[in-house]
Amino acid sequence: MCLLDTVTQRYRNPDVTFHYRKTSIRNIPIIMAWLPLHPQLLRAGLHIKIDHAWMEHPFVRNVFTVSSPTEIAIIHKHRLTKLFYDPDRSQTDVVATLTDSTLPVRAFVVDEGTAHDAEIDEQLILKEKRLQIETVLEHRAAIAANVRTYADATNEISVMIAMANAGQPGALQSAGKILTAMETILAHESVALSLVCAESKPEPGQELAMQAMNVTTLAIMTAKTLGFTPQEIEYVGIGALFHNIGMNRVALAVRVKQEEDMSPTETKLLRMYPQLGKEMLEAIPGVAPEVIEIVHQHREYLDGTGYPKHLISGDISKLARLVGLIVEYNTLASDRRSPRYLGPGKTLSYLYGKMLYKFGPDVVDPFIATVTVFPPGAFVELNDGSFGLVVKNNNQDRLRPVIMLYERNASHDQAAIIDLARERSLAIDKSMDPKSLPDRVKEVLLPTKLNGYVMTKK
Repeated sequence: MCLLDTVTQRYRNPDVTFHYRKTSIRNIPIIMAWLPLHPQLLRAGLHIKIDHAWMEHPFVRNVFTVSSPTEIAIIHKHRLTKLFYDPDRSQTDVVATLTDSTLPVRAFVVDEGTAHDAEIDEQLILKEKRLQIETVLEHRAAIAANVRTYADATNEISVMIAMANAGQPGALQSAGKILTAMETILAHESVALSLVCAESKPEPGQELAMQAMNVTTLAIMTAKTLGFTPQEIEYVGIGALFHNIGMNRVALAVRVKQEEDMSPTETKLLRMYPQLGKEMLEAIPGVAPEVIEIVHQHREYLDGTGYPKHLISGDISKLARLVGLIVEYNTLASDRRSPRYLGPGKTLSYLYGKMLYKFGPDVVDPFIATVTVFPPGAFVELNDGSFGLVVKNNNQDRLRPVIMLYERNASHDQAAIIDLARERSLAIDKSMDPKSLPDRVKEVLLPTKLNGYVMTKK
């Protein structure tokens, strides 16, 4: 039995599990099969999928078009046998040679010269793969180095909130010290953004402090994007730190409820927290009026539908609108308990599509520019139908971040690490709602899986 007969039998066998890719004709989705491929039938021009874990081979991608005999030699050397090819994306003449029963099909033979060239090419490929792995691991190390600072600052915010609740003047001095401690984190934008977007559960009683920490980090970053003066940045930072202190005066039974589950009375009580925060800050000597204004107005909307005073347009300060926008983002992007949870990427789409004229383009556009269209933690779908999780943004090319990539219907549980700024054949098609992703995909793309990405240098 020839090799082609073996492949044909595999294809017709009902027990074979096939891999699919999505395409469309006139916007009607069609499922196309990846056909099994015997390693000996590999040819330049075939668009293939290597269905082995990413660290089991030297290639940067699991899916690519074979371009040279050396790539075939590398596949043979590493005994990669779980191969599939896509006839629609392969060269027509090459597919015809494999599928025409009247033509002889010869196994690919690796000669001595090809084997030698393959060794050289493999080292070049491995170098590129190492670069992509090291980019992520170095970023993770930078995050780990700042996690303690971030956690300590969050703890200090809890103390600051307690002091403000008691009307102690030291609350303002505490806020200043927290902003100073945060300077180290804010000096590395990609690290700060990753810390904000990281999946984490606050300690019991720390929920308000973590919200304040995340909002403050993003508010200061965006204020710098807007070109605010140092004094305005300080007002934004302190206002963001204090933005939710009024929640301490709201009954816990109300505070822990989702707003859509509240009675009208409970909703009214909750929406008093900016007014309560204003009153608390007015009792503390030295708090700037601009800071009090941020706390009081950050839930107001330009169209008058906000609270507590239903202010409109020019009655709301730009600093307050900036902080309010980020509060909205933080709620939708990080509170996984909420039925409104969208994840970072989808939240940005929602803010731009639904809230642009509630907060104003003058703060929404700079905020999106700061956090990037695809921030860390965002699930995305790529132009080849695979899924990804954004791990790190590229400051020089914000639409092409570093991602963990999971091939659709792969049989293994290891994602690839791909720097889209370097791998130009891939592009992000859209952000994904985390709720729409299969649990297995989300499990594979957990950032903790990065612990298994180690390559020894040869």
